[in-house]
This record gives sequence, C-alpha cells and structure tokens, in this order.
Amino acid sequence: MFLTITLALVTLLVYAVIQYYRYVARYPKGETPLPFIGNYGELDFVRQHVGFERLSKKFNGVTTVFTPSPIVHLRDFEVIKEAFIDKGDDFIGRPQNKLFEFFSFAPNGGVINSVGDNWREQRRAALSILRDFGMGKNVQETLVQSAVADMIEYLEEMDDKSKVDLHWPIQVMVVNVINEIMFGFRHKYSASGPLLKFVTDLNEASSQLIARVFASKLMFIGMSFPFLIDIPFIGWHVYGKHKKDIQKASR
Repeated sequence: MFLTITLALVTLLVYAVIQYYRYVARYPKGETPLPFIGNYGELDFVRQHVGFERLSKKFNGVTTVFTPSPIVHLRDFEVIKEAFIDKGDDFIGRPQNKLFEFFSFAPNGGVINSVGDNWREQRRAALSILRDFGMGKNVQETLVQSAVADMIEYLEEMDDKSKVDLHWPIQVMVVNVINEIMFGFRHKYSASGPLLKFVTDLNEASSQLIARVFASKLMFIGMSFPFLIDIPFIGWHVYGKHKKDIQKASR
C-alpha cells in the first residue's frame, strides 16, 4: 500500500512538473525557472533594474521572469513600440488582483490600473479634461515657454554660476506650469523655500514607501497566490502593513 501511494505521488509530481514547463514554454525565453517557485530565489527585489538589464541583453530585449507568476519584460525600443503602438489594442489589459487594487483609490479605477470599458471611459474623460486645460493648444506651449523664461532669468541673476544645481530650478519651473494651468499662479524662485521643503519631504516619504513595497518578496508571492492575504499574520506581511503605510502617507 505504501509503495502504491508513493508511486502515485511521484507520478503526480512528475506530471505536474511536465505541465508546468509546458506552461513556461508558452512565454518568451528567460532564465529557466524552478518548478512552482519560478525565478523567485534569483531576483534582487531591491535592485530589480540591474537584473532586468542583464536578462534583456541575454535575451535580446524580451524576457520572462517567473515570480512565481510570469512577468514579460520588454526593454528593446522597437519591441516596446511594436507592442504598445502598433499592437496597442492587444496590450490594453491590466492584471486584476486584490494586491493591485491597493495601488488604486478604487477597484478598477483611474487611468493606469483600470481595464476594459472602464479604462476607455477613464482615458476619454482624462483627455477631455486635459484638452480643456489647453493640452495640444498653443496656449499651453506659451505657458511652458513663459515658465522656462522665468527660470532662465533666475539663473542669470545668480551671483555664483560656477556651481549651479539645476534640480530645484527645473522642479520649480515644472510646478509653476502646473500651478498656472490649475490655479492661475506661480511660485517666485526667491520665495520657494516652503515648496522645496514640501517636495523634498514628499519625495523622501514616497521613495521610502516604494522601496519597502518593492523590496518585499512576500508581496510578489501574494500577487501569485491572493488567498494568502486572508490568512492571519501572513496576510499582514503580504498586504496589510503596506496598505497601512500607504494610508498613512496619504494622510
């Protein structure tokens, strides 16, 4: 009896592994994943761009990484252009998962994370609103040119031009374009201290939050196995603590 059960389990395991690699073969080539856990152990979740850059060079700009769910990564410009411009309608879908909802203000909401007819309506509404604010018209071009002129004037008035950090002047210039369109006013470069402090604090908080989220290996496991979210303690580390951080940052 024991031998029969063992043989049956081994047979089922071999069958599952064969089916798994048939499933893997449907995707573009990448590093060979381990059965059921994929490339999970090979990824550097903190410095993902480094790993993807290495793989893209090895597999000509298109590679699949299993985390353990498959993620097809496009890095070659011509491939990206073909996928999202020439065949854009084939790539308008978005993964639907409870974990993805936590990046949205509402289920299937917004332009980035929505899908299907809801995405089309959101996109249409967003483009309509942006056109009302001058997108694609000369008035917006004039605002941008005026904001750039203000920035150049500020730079020319600087006493020490040997060490100029363009980061903040450009930041203020971009903010002024948005403020001019949305609220009808601009920040003066000479009195932009509170704005720069707000942007610095916001960028620092956002960077830390994003780093914690994408460094979480459990987050990627939760994307593949959403039922883990509902398990006490495990669900907190997969989803709960990140959701709390985002809600805290939003306040």
